[in-house]
Amino acid sequence: MNSIQNALVVAPMMSIGPKTTDDNRPHYFGAVVIQQLCLAILSFAGINLAVHAVAIYFRQPDLNQLSWPLSATVFAYLVQDFFRRYLFATKQRRRAFLNDAMSYVPQLLIIVLFAKAGRLTTPRALWTIAFTSVFGIVAGIVWLERISYSGGKLRSVISQHWKFSRWLVPSGMMEWTSSYLFLMAAPIYFGAVAAGALRSAQNIVGVAHIWFLGLENVVPAETARILHNNGIHAAEKYIMRIIAVWGTITGLFVLMIGVAPNFWLQLAYGTKYLQYGHLLRLYGFLYLLAFLGGPLRASLQALEFTAPIFWSYCVMTVFSIIFAVPFVKWFGLSGVIIGSIATQIIFQVILISSLVAKLSGLKQIHNSKIEMPML
Repeated sequence: MNSIQNALVVAPMMSIGPKTTDDNRPHYFGAVVIQQLCLAILSFAGINLAVHAVAIYFRQPDLNQLSWPLSATVFAYLVQDFFRRYLFATKQRRRAFLNDAMSYVPQLLIIVLFAKAGRLTTPRALWTIAFTSVFGIVAGIVWLERISYSGGKLRSVISQHWKFSRWLVPSGMMEWTSSYLFLMAAPIYFGAVAAGALRSAQNIVGVAHIWFLGLENVVPAETARILHNNGIHAAEKYIMRIIAVWGTITGLFVLMIGVAPNFWLQLAYGTKYLQYGHLLRLYGFLYLLAFLGGPLRASLQALEFTAPIFWSYCVMTVFSIIFAVPFVKWFGLSGVIIGSIATQIIFQVILISSLVAKLSGLKQIHNSKIEMPML
């Protein structure tokens, strides 16, 4: 549901919202809030019904105890996440940080207290997430700028978002298949220990998600804002600066891990996974490639040109279906990450070539408009 929300509401809001004029902002964000609320309500109802249906189909009545906490958690999480992204889209970054802190700090504390008391159950964990997400929702409502409602504007925004999102919704679904087919193939041939080794390596390199997610919150909206206010060349410079600065930081992080992978594995997991240092190096290279995808996606979304993202995931999914099992057979556990690296290379090549072609076309149009008065 979070993938669907990102495609239908968040991604278009992050790219279209910053380009909206001051006069139109209340109408635009009013329509987006209604769109978000409708999606969250549908998610609540859909998850609730789905849990009941699964419980009946598999004859597991105990699953019904998860229907209300899970659906409430999905609803609260989606709405809180929306307000966090909204605050980034409207340049309220400190408030976005506070919004997350209000949601996640008490959430962590309550879950730790339940765990220490030996009373942590799945329903209690879910209710805790739902309950603490409400703090962020209330803060988001308080910090919401003036909005207004218009039926015509709502239909216009939904239409505009759909033109933007129609490629991203299936892309979000295919992102799971293209990313996880290689990981799913490993335990079939090497057992659960292999899955644990892969996860342990991924968790260490996953520290990079701290700035990956930070950039995901800021770069799309800022790229769209710069493109609208200062033009294509300024947006290009901004993206290149992001790639240079944060690419260097990611590269140094990967280098630090790659020089002594066994040290980091031992530090985190003891001697259990010391023979898998080569996997940690491969994961580092994979994350270095994955970093580049963020600025490229932000650029395409700022231009409201999302079709290449869809087609790249189509190619990646087909590649994963064909080669997931063979790569594991040929290269062992390393084949899982080598296959993922190959899919990332496919992703980057398609996005870079599409972005270059799009920018070249826009620059030609811009230059022809400048030259016309001279003629």
